[in-house]
Amino acid sequence: MTLIWLGSLGRHGASIVDIFWEPGFVMLAALYFALGDGSAPRKLLLTALVAIWGLRLAIHIFARNVGKGEGKRYRAWRLQNLQHFWLTSYFRVFLLQGVLMLIITAPLLAAQMRPQPQTLTIWDYLGVEL
Repeated sequence: MTLIWLGSLGRHGASIVDIFWEPGFVMLAALYFALGDGSAPRKLLLTALVAIWGLRLAIHIFARNVGKGEGKRYRAWRLQNLQHFWLTSYFRVFLLQGVLMLIITAPLLAAQMRPQPQTLTIWDYLGVEL
């Protein structure tokens, strides 16, 4: 998130974080896949589902936001704290979203680490269907 924040400083726009939010989940899912010693089929399924969701949504948000400048909420924050927005945005936008990503993906980490069951269960198949 720090690298994305640095990129936002050059662009003068915090909206870039919206495009990288979903790929952040994909990167964490891939990291958990590599580190986890859980069931290989479940790890692969979880990583694939997160990748499909994250990349599809990132492409959608990119297409929606391209050429439109900074989003309304970031622009409002910038106007409220014009002089120090570059620093405020680091904590209020980028680091906050990074921490939220870690919290939201905690169950994904647990599922990737858990060695049991060794095969996919009915719950895995139902999860794919829903």
